[in-house]
Amino acid sequence: MSARPDTPAGQPETGLTEDGTDAILIEGLLVAAEIGILDSEKGRRQAVCFDVEIRTVPGYRRIVRETGRFVSYADTVEFIRNKASEGGHIDLVEDWAEAVAEFALSNSLAESVTVKVTKPDIFAEAAGVGIRITRRRA
Repeated sequence: MSARPDTPAGQPETGLTEDGTDAILIEGLLVAAEIGILDSEKGRRQAVCFDVEIRTVPGYRRIVRETGRFVSYADTVEFIRNKASEGGHIDLVEDWAEAVAEFALSNSLAESVTVKVTKPDIFAEAAGVGIRITRRRA
């Protein structure tokens, strides 16, 4: 089997094409943070769970191979952890979701992002309550 002309050396030929639908995933990242609008939530830390899906630009893997630039899930995890430990009190999960989305989209290789922020300990009957947002690069 010979490699297609557009297949870099050492890359297997799959017969498939990239369509830009790759997703960088962070699932179930749990941090302790000061969050909540209610008086009972102020001045204390509680569990907050993050699920993040960062959709890449078309041709993402080719760009990574050619330039070495990439979308790092580790950078997003670090951003969330730092905000939890150093960001002070945040009233709304919506505000935190927006901050994560803005951070993820600051990477030019990210085309869109979906961020879900939930508080798992609010209702015993629910796995979590919170918000899910999707944002695209303008």
